[in-house]
Amino acid sequence: MSLPGSPSIGTRVRSRLATLRHYHEIAEVGEIARRYFAMNAFDGVLTAIGVLVGGYLGGVDSPRAIFTVVLTTAVGMGVSGFYGSYLVERAERGRAMRELEESTLSSLRGSTIASASRYATIVIAFVDGASPFAAALIVMIPFAFTSVISMHTAYLLAVAVGLVELFFLGAFLGAISRERLWVSGLRLVFAGAIALAISLLLGGGIG
Repeated sequence: MSLPGSPSIGTRVRSRLATLRHYHEIAEVGEIARRYFAMNAFDGVLTAIGVLVGGYLGGVDSPRAIFTVVLTTAVGMGVSGFYGSYLVERAERGRAMRELEESTLSSLRGSTIASASRYATIVIAFVDGASPFAAALIVMIPFAFTSVISMHTAYLLAVAVGLVELFFLGAFLGAISRERLWVSGLRLVFAGAIALAISLLLGGGIG
């Protein structure tokens, strides 16, 4: 029960969400976050497929082992993506803030613009780090069912899941650019197929 005269929890939440939406618009987070999401999810899928090819050609028949390798790789990509993006965005937006302060001859510390800049830095860094991590783990879903399917089937299904992910990522980019969704989707699938073929050829050559 809220105290007399104090706003309710629901009111405070709505007010906070409205503030974040305002920051979102000021800092133009949507466009940048979409770009980071697609780019890094693409990297996550291709990395997972590469690890799967290596595991398959190396004769890894333990779902736990292959999952551990992909998980540790995904964590590395996620942490690298988060901190790399955070440092870059912080530097770029800090420079923009200083230039704006110089042009207006006033301090923007504590202003809405400064708050929006901090918000954008954190959100974009989170998207950059989470997208490759999540994309790589989705590829591994078939290995959760190795009690009812063979490892060979799990490998094949995992690659198929990765290609499906690439198709939807391409369709997502197609929706943004207002291109044909299936054409844009197939474009990324083709890129994934090329990466898969190269990995298989390199693996066969090494063997």
